[in-house]
Amino acid sequence: MDDVITVNGNRFFIRLLKPDDENLIQELCERCPDYFMIIEGKMPEKSAGHEILFDLPPGKKLSDKFVFGVFNISNILVAVIDLVRDYKVAEEWILGLLLIDPNERGNGLGRHIHEYIKDFIRKHNGNRLRIGVAEENTLAMKFWTKAGYAVTDTVKATYGIKEHNVIVMNLSL
Repeated sequence: MDDVITVNGNRFFIRLLKPDDENLIQELCERCPDYFMIIEGKMPEKSAGHEILFDLPPGKKLSDKFVFGVFNISNILVAVIDLVRDYKVAEEWILGLLLIDPNERGNGLGRHIHEYIKDFIRKHNGNRLRIGVAEENTLAMKFWTKAGYAVTDTVKATYGIKEHNVIVMNLSL
């Protein structure tokens, strides 16, 4: 059963994604070249959809990972959410990715998805959400700061061919 969110009168359906959905995720990645250029310095690899479904932080299992898809009324995947529970500590979840189709940005969908994520984590005994934002991703920094996240650390990380200062942020739920 899909969950439903309504944004400005438009209905979106959210469900857990399965390995069979890899191509849908890949298509979304290819519609988001701006994100991949900022983060990786190149267009998305042909394995991007697979990586979103299966990549894990050290010490985590696939049973700790939840990848959700957000679909519009035409059943087109317009956003993907990658969550991992109990990282780095019990009851803290990491939001590894919230990728939204450029055609759906700026309409409030991200805020509604974020509320959905927080509710999901609370229902699964989480009490804190962790994110990492590449310093040069200024729109993301603005979004997450406005959502109430506080900076807790800065780390170096390389994605694709780009090295970043990654701002680690937390939100208590």
